[in-house]
Amino acid sequence: MFKPISDLVKSLHKDSQELLTNRYKIGNLVGKGAMGQVYKAFDINNNDTVVAIKFLSQALLDSKMRDRFQKEAKISALLGEQSDHIVRVKDYGVDDSQVPFYVMEYLEGYDLDQLVKKKPLSFPKFLSLTRQICLGLECAHNGILVNNELAPIIHRDIKPSNIFLAKDEKGGHFVKILDFGIAQIHNPDESLTQKSFMGTPEYCSPEQMAEDELKATSDIYSLGVLMYQMLTQQTPIKAEAHNFQSWYKAHNEFPPKKLPTYLELPKDLDDLIMSCLHKSPARRPQNIREILKVIIPLDREYNSDGGMNQTSKEASSALLPINTVYRQSFWPQNKPQKKIVFPNLVEAQEGAFSSLWSMLESDEVLHFQPKSTFCFTHFMFQATPHPMILWVNLLYNRTYEPKWLPCYLDLKTDIGAQISTNLISQKKYHILLFELGHPSGYKQKLTVNVASEKLKQLQNFLLKASSWQGEGQPEGSKIILKKQFESVKKTILAAVARAK
Repeated sequence: MFKPISDLVKSLHKDSQELLTNRYKIGNLVGKGAMGQVYKAFDINNNDTVVAIKFLSQALLDSKMRDRFQKEAKISALLGEQSDHIVRVKDYGVDDSQVPFYVMEYLEGYDLDQLVKKKPLSFPKFLSLTRQICLGLECAHNGILVNNELAPIIHRDIKPSNIFLAKDEKGGHFVKILDFGIAQIHNPDESLTQKSFMGTPEYCSPEQMAEDELKATSDIYSLGVLMYQMLTQQTPIKAEAHNFQSWYKAHNEFPPKKLPTYLELPKDLDDLIMSCLHKSPARRPQNIREILKVIIPLDREYNSDGGMNQTSKEASSALLPINTVYRQSFWPQNKPQKKIVFPNLVEAQEGAFSSLWSMLESDEVLHFQPKSTFCFTHFMFQATPHPMILWVNLLYNRTYEPKWLPCYLDLKTDIGAQISTNLISQKKYHILLFELGHPSGYKQKLTVNVASEKLKQLQNFLLKASSWQGEGQPEGSKIILKKQFESVKKTILAAVARAK
């Protein structure tokens, strides 16, 4: 006999001495939906940090729903480590009554549905929120590791109530995508044909309504409906009645309404939103990056900080081709002009790119020209006491002394996780070599492709980092990795010399 969740919560209330799994004190109910209830709680193992705990509804306690609930927790945990714009799941468990739950970061704010119902968004607000939604969705579409293969995630339920607007430090909104409960994992070994319809009909693509194979373009259709609604408070397609058959007909047969001319939208944005709503997936933008190429420059124009990190803004004041961005780049003023190596993430027309920047002696820079240089890439990982990657690069030219360019990626920092994720999605990176004393521009640029087995390694490291809990001790892991690196340098160098 299951104990009702209401009785369970009373027994685990913050004033009670009982704890959920000997760790969490339960507070008040903060939300509920079709799949369960969400409570505010306190993590006594982490200085009473406030968290949110979602319990699966007891009306859904069958094996199928348990598996779906656990899948939602796993997807959110993995993606939340890779993007700040996806709600972060920290723990999963089962209570004494065998009711599954998972623990999330606690967010103060409200969902986009509440905001849109009040009034249409201002143009700057629309751009800021759309950019953030796209960044989270792009991360999901880039995927997680399944059976050692990258598997894209199709959300299948992009709508205003699943976009949470958390309060940021400046009093604005920080987007978090919620509810991966019906998300579909594109396992390379399986078809993406749906077993049954799931979703919110008002926002579903024609192919989702038809239970056909789904790709990222299905979420992009839903995003088009959402963008239209953010600007007008209305959806672009209306059904004759609120039932499945009527919505199926509407999405497959009715053309979307044009955006009102009074909005005076830039033509490329108007065209973009309408293209997202095309009946044919092939005629929509094929990935989120195509949408960001339009949104990001407008966001920079209408919102002064554009939400970009300072390094990216310095490297790319406008979305230019990547080679132009690099040519206009200078050695950062906040970095010493010494023989150091550091990672960077740069925005360009073609997308975001990871890069390594290094200063070398003039003769060393001349030795490593792209046509005559082989770059060996190696990733080393240390999970404890802190999840850390040592990203090793060996520049090799038979004629000259080889050059090691190692740098650390802390997977519990935004930049470390972002660069690791970007390497997986782009499958390549660039190395910029600067001459000591000459910060005004790089002298050599090397393009390095990352082998598929290395990409699988990186995804595995991110997966392990997502389950890490503890106090940050990055220096401890750096010391361990440095010792390991010194012990394998000769082996790596010998293998590269034999191969070349």
